[in-house]
Amino acid sequence: MEDKLKTLFYQGLGVIAITKDKVEKAIDDLVEKGKLTRDEGKKFYDEISEDTLKAGHELKEKTKDQLREWIEKSGIPSKEEFESLKARVEALEKERTSA
Repeated sequence: MEDKLKTLFYQGLGVIAITKDKVEKAIDDLVEKGKLTRDEGKKFYDEISEDTLKAGHELKEKTKDQLREWIEKSGIPSKEEFESLKARVEALEKERTSA
């Protein structure tokens, strides 16, 4: 499950990288055509980059929240619950073997 999520995450990063290249090229084209100054192009690129980072962070947080919700609904024990149960089983086994 974790591998699938990592794969999806990295695929998303790949899309972002491709999009970044296309945005840079589009801005360069606008600068070459005289529709933007170099400074305007840089400012525009910086704004898009910042917005993209914010959107990526928001997507990551939403994904984590949805995954956490899915795990809770599925009844999968948390690491803490698992460790607690493991300790109880070990204690019971120890009692049983010493009796």
